[in-house]
Amino acid sequence: MKRKIGVLIVDDEVLVRIGIIHAVAWEENGFEIIGEASDGESCLQMARKYQPDLIVLDINMPGMNGLQVLNRLKEEGYSGKVIMLTCYEEFEYVREALRGGADDYVLKSNLNESSILSAILRLDFNRRPEEEEPRNRKMMAEKYLRQKIEGFSFGETQELTFRTSCFCAIAGRIRDMEKIERRYEQKGMELFYRSFYSILEQALQHYQEYDVIQYTKETVGIFISFSDTGSMQEIHMRVRRLIPHIYNIVQNYLDMDMIIGVSSLHYGEEKIREAWNQAYRMLDRSFFDKKAVYFYEDLRDYYLKAGEFDGKLTEIENSLKECVVDGKTEEIRERMQEYFEEIRNGKIAEPQRIRVFCQDIVKLLQAQERNWQDAQILEILQKQESLEEMESRVYIWLDSVIPEKTDQSTNWLVRRACDYIREHYRQDISLSDIAAYLELSESYASRIFNKHMGKNIPAYINQLRIEEARELLKNTNKKIYEVATEVGYTSTTAFHMAFKKQEGITPIEYRNQGS
Repeated sequence: MKRKIGVLIVDDEVLVRIGIIHAVAWEENGFEIIGEASDGESCLQMARKYQPDLIVLDINMPGMNGLQVLNRLKEEGYSGKVIMLTCYEEFEYVREALRGGADDYVLKSNLNESSILSAILRLDFNRRPEEEEPRNRKMMAEKYLRQKIEGFSFGETQELTFRTSCFCAIAGRIRDMEKIERRYEQKGMELFYRSFYSILEQALQHYQEYDVIQYTKETVGIFISFSDTGSMQEIHMRVRRLIPHIYNIVQNYLDMDMIIGVSSLHYGEEKIREAWNQAYRMLDRSFFDKKAVYFYEDLRDYYLKAGEFDGKLTEIENSLKECVVDGKTEEIRERMQEYFEEIRNGKIAEPQRIRVFCQDIVKLLQAQERNWQDAQILEILQKQESLEEMESRVYIWLDSVIPEKTDQSTNWLVRRACDYIREHYRQDISLSDIAAYLELSESYASRIFNKHMGKNIPAYINQLRIEEARELLKNTNKKIYEVATEVGYTSTTAFHMAFKKQEGITPIEYRNQGS
């Protein structure tokens, strides 16, 4: 007869210990409670004496807390499993515990048989045959789901947890996976993924019908159904609340960043692939802005016009290549600006298409000049992770190979920018306002202004504001905060800092000089 797995329960609150003991049918699931402890020192003594296979350990106890106990256990060579008990707001402790070797955690607010048992059964205690069946079912369901995502099938069917009568797909990509791998280099990535899936389960604890799939090492998929929700409005509200919750709980507990893409709602098993493609496509939207969560529904209208957008973009791309081939170097910047503006307005271009096209332009220009010395630029363009960075890199490289003439049109644009700033600097204006007025991209507007004026746009705005402030300080009795507001500053502190930076003295000192 196979021995039962010994469990030690450690919590300073007796009611919590009683609740854990009575929440789970321990004996029926192959476990036995070998002891209880109410503090850290008692836990260590019992761990040495009984060598439990599993310790359920409160993270926040008076005296020696759970983290300190965990460290002592590891120092003393304890080889069993540890599950931490924690409150929702203690994610900093949880993060440290998972890094310190804890195997999983359970929220005290969610102490029931399902949460405790699912956390325990995720651990490997040399699984018994009766435990393998649900595990194998889960693996088969994941395999079947992957086949549906990839668009092929071997004819077999498999029961999924989520119902396909009304569902959406969620794709999550871990940013900077190399950083995570370095962090878990000693403890192993298995610990990371176990923690990651545990946290996802906590985030989804109020949902019964969902399936999770590890798509790649940095990408996870969640398929979740809403067959228990009445109106479509309520479903949309639930989705919009759930996704930021998943993002926040993962970021807080594991100290990592994610990009999350969400499909629209779908109906029927045959829509699984379409739903996944929508969610997965959203992950590339971070190339265009710095958000973390992207909903396909927000871009649906743009995708409906994808054919029209693609045709226009192809036309601009061909025109640009012709300019290079025909040697019309003076038109390249103008066409390049038009290209980036179309991408920005269209919103749905594929980042890799942009990278490849920019590389093609570089190759064509290098071929025209028969000069391939700057080979690094192709690699640099391939690595750009935002449209703004890509645009900036392209313009900088163009400046190095095609000296820009100070032509009349550029001077005219800069003059228009200066006129606009002089007219509006008392208001809360920004680079985006000026770029929109000139009908240029922010990157291009900033670049030509800086090049021809010898300073950037914010510096020029500050210069005008400080010049007027000096006049008001000398010739009026207005209070400092009134002067700040009149010349366009939203706070007196910002005015003080800007004034001292430019003049070397504070506004009050400047006024006193003239008295």
